[in-house]
Amino acid sequence: MTERNAKDRTPTTGVKSSVILIAIFLVQVFSPVVISEDGLDEMVICQDEYLGGECDSRFDASDGTSNVPSWVEGMFNFNMTSPTEIQFQASWAIREWDRSGMGLFDGLGVNLELDNINDGDGLPADVLRSSFDENSDPNDPSSPTVEETLLSEIDGSISQFLSGWGGSSTPETGWANRVFLPDSSGAMSAVDCSIDPTQDGDGNAFEPPICISTTVNISLNIGDTYGISGVNAENLDTALEGMFVMGSQVTAKFDVLVSPGHKGSYAIHPPEYASVTNAGGNGGNEVSSVDGSYHYGLWEIDNRQPSAGLLDEDLPGDLDMTMGFRQSVSTGVVSIDSQAKSLDLRVVVDMSDENNAFVEVVAGIYQIQTSTLDSWGVKPLMDKDKATIPVITSDGIRMAYHTGLLDLSELSQNIPVSEIGQAVANSKPGLNVQMGPFQWISNSQAPLDSGGLNYTHSMGCMRGVHFCLEGALAMEDNYPVYMTSTSHTFPFSLADLLGGNLGADVGFLNSVTGDDLGMLLNSGLEFSTVLSDDTMESFVGGMLPEGVSADLTLAIVLPSWSSTADGGNTVELSYRVSGSHDGSISLAGSDSLYSWQHAICSETSSDECNDLSEDRVCTSSLKTCAYADVELDLKKLSFASLPISKGVTVEFELTIDLAVHRIAVPESLFDSLNSETVSLGLEVLPSDLLRVILDVGSRGDPLEIDFSICNNGKTYCDQSLPISNDNATGLTYFTSELENDIQAMIEDGTSALSSNEEFSDVFGTFDMSGFSLEIGFPDGNLFDDDSQIGDERGIVFSLKIPMVSVSVGVDNSWMELISMARGEEGEGLKVGIVTESTSGAIIAPFLDPMVSAMDGLTNALSGSLVSPDGIRGPSNFSVGVPSTTVGPEEMDMHLGGSITLILPLGIELEGVTSNGGAVESRIDEDSRRQVITYKMVAGEEMPEAELEFGVLLTPMWVLTQVQFYLMGLLLFFLWRVRRKSVRRKKKRRAIALEKMEEAAASNVGYVAPQPTVEVLQVTDNGIVIKRRLSSA
Repeated sequence: MTERNAKDRTPTTGVKSSVILIAIFLVQVFSPVVISEDGLDEMVICQDEYLGGECDSRFDASDGTSNVPSWVEGMFNFNMTSPTEIQFQASWAIREWDRSGMGLFDGLGVNLELDNINDGDGLPADVLRSSFDENSDPNDPSSPTVEETLLSEIDGSISQFLSGWGGSSTPETGWANRVFLPDSSGAMSAVDCSIDPTQDGDGNAFEPPICISTTVNISLNIGDTYGISGVNAENLDTALEGMFVMGSQVTAKFDVLVSPGHKGSYAIHPPEYASVTNAGGNGGNEVSSVDGSYHYGLWEIDNRQPSAGLLDEDLPGDLDMTMGFRQSVSTGVVSIDSQAKSLDLRVVVDMSDENNAFVEVVAGIYQIQTSTLDSWGVKPLMDKDKATIPVITSDGIRMAYHTGLLDLSELSQNIPVSEIGQAVANSKPGLNVQMGPFQWISNSQAPLDSGGLNYTHSMGCMRGVHFCLEGALAMEDNYPVYMTSTSHTFPFSLADLLGGNLGADVGFLNSVTGDDLGMLLNSGLEFSTVLSDDTMESFVGGMLPEGVSADLTLAIVLPSWSSTADGGNTVELSYRVSGSHDGSISLAGSDSLYSWQHAICSETSSDECNDLSEDRVCTSSLKTCAYADVELDLKKLSFASLPISKGVTVEFELTIDLAVHRIAVPESLFDSLNSETVSLGLEVLPSDLLRVILDVGSRGDPLEIDFSICNNGKTYCDQSLPISNDNATGLTYFTSELENDIQAMIEDGTSALSSNEEFSDVFGTFDMSGFSLEIGFPDGNLFDDDSQIGDERGIVFSLKIPMVSVSVGVDNSWMELISMARGEEGEGLKVGIVTESTSGAIIAPFLDPMVSAMDGLTNALSGSLVSPDGIRGPSNFSVGVPSTTVGPEEMDMHLGGSITLILPLGIELEGVTSNGGAVESRIDEDSRRQVITYKMVAGEEMPEAELEFGVLLTPMWVLTQVQFYLMGLLLFFLWRVRRKSVRRKKKRRAIALEKMEEAAASNVGYVAPQPTVEVLQVTDNGIVIKRRLSSA
């Protein structure tokens, strides 16, 4: 760089010089121009007599900016050392400069025109060099030289140019021997420059150019440039680097004004961690750096040839630049799939106190897509016209927090996780739950993953503390930030949460409400299930905020009375974006509210009942306790109508009441419910728990147990037992339908037998219309009357065959029987049945004792003898008593209870005894009929127990049976007497006829006897009505 200083001149010399110049100019006006031999130094104004230099002639063809007084080409380099600091360096090649600011040339317009410098022209570079040491004001020796004035004007122009870029330091401007400017191809070319007037001998007044180089430090206004406030320059530098690593792109827009005659090339180099991704505005291009590590923006704005109407107008230019991250060996741009996990939510529903339950939500934020933030109404980190931010990671949130770029309340107040509390509450109609304000967690603790607002990076991070700017983990989402909120307390039960949310696989358990679940679990029930993906989507996935990919862990802190199957106090359900959900639930009771190891008595209170109580029906060692009260009322056993009906008539009524107190639950009971994903386990089912299950079943879809009562293909064969106490659809309705089905089964069975050729040869009349069956549960028996679970009050099942008369005999007529007795051919014997009992398969376990007793009674009757008290058997008879063990072995069911037999009036069993001593006999005071009761105690098995008794048929019963026979004998006697009377009348009539014949043959004639009877009427059926005549 070269500088020349102005010459020291005395005032006298200056005046003389001016006079000489004027004289010279006048001579030139009136004299021809003298041309030198070489044709280069043609400007008179540059001769030694005035400026003391050599100037080439000015030709218009050499002027690159016609009609404007300046020709300047500049290279403007903006080197961004940070987002807010720019080292500005400009290089100008001045070939022509506007002379209006230099008084030295005022009033010399005519003279300048002689050198072809007209009014619209500036001073060519040769003239400027020659006049550098001249005072700009020839009349003021203290005025700055032309050189100083030019530098000053350049500094002013630079300052004005930079005024729109923010604050700047004072330009440091100096002359340059060489500058680099883009050539016509855009490549940078060196331009040699000079301020030495002795070098003006190239024949072009504009060459070589006068070049300057100026440097300025620029401070950009953060708000104007980036549209943000509240962030200092240092934090902004950090913030933008972090944003660039996250894949953000930031746009900076700069405006320039290019003066007429100027051409500017503007190169903006981004900060060391950035690269220009787009150079927009006026003719921008992205240009690779020399080493190829980044791109910068290059714009060229040419105003050297302005339009005629814009000769005095500056040409505006837009330098719009978008910056992204400059990749390096150690650090790359974060790449996150749009479907990657955004949030990790941990929802804790604490029901350890069901009266004061609460919801706690911990939201772990890994990354959030900007589109999601927009939908939530979260203000972006930067205005959208300033930055494009595809995603903000957990490191990005930490960065924005620590640099002041983000107000955390803006995020916490708009992120829709506050609605999770109400999503939980929706399980209970009418419940409203509001979450409290969110608090940000500084550093997370287990069971949360490592993270938090103040998480400190270590491995994998080369630079950064709370957020990483360099390294493999730079601005990644590996370590989330957390915020937490807790709701107010509210009454909420475990059944409220789970009821209806367990999926279709668990059926009626979805209807469990209130305290039912506690009763179920603390009665020994163990429940486990794996929620299906669909159920997880609706139950757990329904708590997730919309428009975001999130994992959710629902932690259910169980009430004190319950636990998991392995004894824990928390059930965790995991919903995962990947689809690998974990819906495992296991529940058991932690408080034992029921124990089956106690005796059951029929009358004694539960507190006093024990294994030694006389009225015990089950001992304490039996898991299953059920007993039956069977009463068979044989009201009539008659042979009296044998001559007429040719059979025996039995009239009876059967009542069976089966009371179930507890049942040892076989595994097969849950076969219809247990599956690969659902399991129920229960050792003993008490009656009160069964009532709870029935009540639960009535509130939804009840469990149904399928069984069959026949195999003839009829619709009534297949039965489905609903586990529900609903009167319209439950057990009550089922038993009424079962009655009809059994009646239909019996009718179809009799019809089938009657139409069967094989049986029709044996059976004649087969009429079962008189048979009926009543099945049901006593009123209120299926409903629990307290909140305690026990087995003292059994569930009673009642089966009754109302009084029915069964007639069994020979259906042939007496004539057919007489013919068969004579040995004549016929159809053979046919059995006639008027009514028959129901299927033995239904009540066989309870009828076996009565069948045995009836069999013994028949044998006793067949061997009876006559005694003074009536007809008595020759010896006692014995009847075996069936075993008390019934049902499948796995149920360990020993049936206790009593069997009562009420004998017909006139038939008695004498000396009824049992080797177990559990039988008693009495005479009913009202009916005078004998009542025999045999008691069985469950748990006291007597496999060879027998009843011994003698049979007495009282005279009254015998008389009742033979009365018809006596009446028959009397009728036979009367028939014989009448028959003899008729024979005598016939004989007398025959004698009278003979006498009439004899009289007719004689001459005397027949003399008729005097009539004694007059016939009054003969009826249609042949009855003759007569009256006796009085004798004359």
